[in-house]
Amino acid sequence: MIALLALGAFLAATPPAPPSTGDMEAAATRHVVQEFERVGRRAPEQDANLSTAARRLALEALTEYTTGAPDHYTLTEAVSDAGGADPTPRTLLIRAWTPRNGLETFLARTDFNAERASHYGLGVAQQGQRTAFVLLLADRKAELQPFPRNLAGGERAASTLCGTLVAPLREADVYVTRPDGDVDRVSLSRKGSNGVFCARLQFPKPGGYTVEVVGTGNNGPEVAALFLVQLGMPRERGERTEDAEPTTPEEARAAVYERINSLRRAHHVPELTPEPVLERVAQAYSDRMAAEGFFAHVAPDGSTLTQRLPASLRSMRSGENLGVADGPLAAHFGIEHSPGHRRNLLDPAFRVMGLGVTFHKVDGRDEVILTEVYTAASPTSSRAPETPEDPRQDVYDTLARWRTAHKLPPLERSPALEALAQAHAKRALDLDQPSEDAGPPLHERVFQALPDAGTAAVDFFVLTDPSALPESRSLGDATNNRVGIGVVRGDSRRFGSRRYWVAVIYASVR
Repeated sequence: MIALLALGAFLAATPPAPPSTGDMEAAATRHVVQEFERVGRRAPEQDANLSTAARRLALEALTEYTTGAPDHYTLTEAVSDAGGADPTPRTLLIRAWTPRNGLETFLARTDFNAERASHYGLGVAQQGQRTAFVLLLADRKAELQPFPRNLAGGERAASTLCGTLVAPLREADVYVTRPDGDVDRVSLSRKGSNGVFCARLQFPKPGGYTVEVVGTGNNGPEVAALFLVQLGMPRERGERTEDAEPTTPEEARAAVYERINSLRRAHHVPELTPEPVLERVAQAYSDRMAAEGFFAHVAPDGSTLTQRLPASLRSMRSGENLGVADGPLAAHFGIEHSPGHRRNLLDPAFRVMGLGVTFHKVDGRDEVILTEVYTAASPTSSRAPETPEDPRQDVYDTLARWRTAHKLPPLERSPALEALAQAHAKRALDLDQPSEDAGPPLHERVFQALPDAGTAAVDFFVLTDPSALPESRSLGDATNNRVGIGVVRGDSRRFGSRRYWVAVIYASVR
């Protein structure tokens, strides 16, 4: 009895064996499914490619980027090398000093199910006792047939990419970014109404390429698939062949400007012109974020882009993109393939931009903070605008270019709506109030002028350049099929002298 008691005491004092990597992945997988079902969401399907990428990222989290999360390029590289093509999957990364602590921390997380996900990948890695968990969540937008990521051989290669967009996306477009940063829009060899598409992709010289599938939905274009292709020698992890990162702000600006304008050329959008005033604004903000240790569009003192711009630009359309990575091209890569940031990149209303590039170190790691600022006109043009021959036609032309670039049906010019819009613009200038109007509500007058109209909407802008028409919900509404524009020019105590007061009235006519 004494011996048994002693043995029992010895066994009770023996610490439990740490969970294996397989056991931790199994427990974490059950937790993912349970958490989605707990909030009434359909549990995502586990995807082998995403899981392979997650295991790689988990190991690299312990051995390479040992602080912070993977940047956009590292994430894309891992997903692509694993055979996947989901752009920017949501990422949950947990590092822990022991396997058991890592598992407990992961099982305590209940915040990853707030958004829909159709597929997920899970990976666990260990380095000694240190453990990392990576969860990748994707809402898949396109199903692609297998496509090679590494093309061996000579000086050029070609291969056919086929796939199907996931509804509600439709009308696929395929783009290829070459090693030199130029972007090619690839003609489709097959295009079906059900989202099916095929394209023959050409890779004319050795190096690294980015392949991107864009689908059009109710909210405009959206990146549906994204992956990397290497022609020639296999790319080492983290190595951007033929895509060396610039090491000075001047080199970085030149490289990023060219990538932005190459993308805009491929989408048939006017190129952007560098603006020295905007470059100073962008550079000052990148420097400030690096010095004060924050990364956000709103600074700690509450200031926004509007306050950072010169007073002459504060009333016109503007935009700002921010990126952070280990190099300026990697930072812009994340910007270029983020739907919200991409909207600024391809906005036809923007005409000038400035770039801020700050190189610094964080915990011994190289880091670059990239700020991109866009406006519809430069400070010079806002002070002394060139008088267009036909400002109303300039607005119509800009509107048409915007609809074409976003693959929306054209709008028919309506004389009745134009008369209403002209009267509305003149009345607003007289009252110095863009939202004010006299007489019956404008919508009622639209329905009187167009009895078959089902809906009506009005946009109003005060602009220094009538062709710098900002994007709006009505402009992007595919159901609108009639438009009328009114333009008057005059002085305003609120908005300045010689400004264009522009009223745009849309209607959906059955």
